[in-house]
Amino acid sequence: MLPIKFQARPRCRNSVRLSPRNIGTDGSCSIADDCIMPSIRIRIARAEDASEVSHVLLRSYDTLYRGWYRQDVLALALPQLTRANPTLLSSGRYFVGIADNQIVACGGWSAAPPTGGRDGPPHLRHFATDPRYLGRGFGGAIVVRSLDEARRVGFSLMEVISSLTAEAFYARHGFVPVAQVRQRMGGVYFDCVLMRRHLGT
Repeated sequence: MLPIKFQARPRCRNSVRLSPRNIGTDGSCSIADDCIMPSIRIRIARAEDASEVSHVLLRSYDTLYRGWYRQDVLALALPQLTRANPTLLSSGRYFVGIADNQIVACGGWSAAPPTGGRDGPPHLRHFATDPRYLGRGFGGAIVVRSLDEARRVGFSLMEVISSLTAEAFYARHGFVPVAQVRQRMGGVYFDCVLMRRHLGT
C-alpha cells in the first residue's frame, strides 16, 4: 500500500485543528487549509521500524513530559513508555510520519482498549512527534487517518488514554475528558486522562 500524503498546516499558533475535505481514490488526503504547504508523508508502520519508533517516543516523551510529571516517576515509567509496541507495529493500524528521510512521528489506533480485552471502544495509541518537528501537522494527520479508518469499518466512538501533556492536543481534535485515570508503568502509577470523541458519519 502506498503512503498517504497529507497537506500540512503552517506552523501557526492560531489553530492546529485538521479537517479533511476528502480522501481521493489514489489514497491522497487534502487537509482543509487557507494556504498551500508542502505535503507530509504518512505510511503504515512495519516491524522493522521498531528502533526508529522507539527513538521518536524517547525524544518526545523525555522532552515533553518534564514539568508535567515528577522526575522519579519519569525515571521508572519512560523505559516502558518509550518501547515500540510490536503488536501495534504489525497491526496495519499504526502509522509513521516521514521527513528528511527519517521517522519523525508515530501513532495509530486499535479496535480494543490498550488495557486488554475485546470489549470497549477503539482507542488511539502511542502517539509521539520528535520535538524538532512539532507544529508541522504530523500528529494531526495521523489522528485524521486513524479516525477515518475507524469510522469506515463501522465504529462510532473513539477513546484515548492521554498523558497530561497531550490532553490539549487531543482536545483540539474533538476529544473531551471523561475521567482521570492512573496507568501502572514501570512499577509506578502514571496520571492520565481518559478522553472520548464521537465519530459521526
